[in-house]
Amino acid sequence: MRQSYLVTYDISDPKRLARVARVCEDHGDRIQNSVFECRLTPSDVIRLRARLERTIDRAEDQVLIVRMGDGTERLESLGRAYEPLDRVAIIV
Repeated sequence: MRQSYLVTYDISDPKRLARVARVCEDHGDRIQNSVFECRLTPSDVIRLRARLERTIDRAEDQVLIVRMGDGTERLESLGRAYEPLDRVAIIV
C-alpha cells in the first residue's frame, strides 16, 4: 500500500543539490524547489532513503522525510539532526 510522504532538503553543495533533486524527482513530484510529495510503498521508502544516504554529506546536509496523512505522522532526518524551532510569538 502506498503512503504519502513529504521530502524536503537543505544541501550545501550545488553538485550534491542537483543529485539529491534527481533522486527525489525519481520518487515523487516537486512542490517547491526543495520540497517533493511522494507516494511510496514501504520498499520504495527504503530505496529512497538508501539513495539519499549515498548522495548527501551527513555532516553538512539535511534531508527530512515526513510520513503524512494517516494520523501517525513521523519525521525522519538524514544527515544533520532535526532541531525543532522553539519560538515564542511576540506581539508588538
